[in-house]
Amino acid sequence: MKKIEVVAAIIYFEDRILCLQRPKNKYNYISEKYEFPGGKIEAGETNEEALRRELLEELNISVKIKSFF
Repeated sequence: MKKIEVVAAIIYFEDRILCLQRPKNKYNYISEKYEFPGGKIEAGETNEEALRRELLEELNISVKIKSFF
């Protein structure tokens, strides 16, 4: 099995944490489930670059990454 590396953001705002609901999907195991925003790391990208790119693509937001969990 091929190893795929991913990044995800834990975004805090006041006393809340952002989670996103996936759209309805033909695969029941992921359909309408909740997840943190993020995605796959592309070849040659650092974790930080991948996370910034994914958040810009998915949510159209630019973030300041304070730390890694």
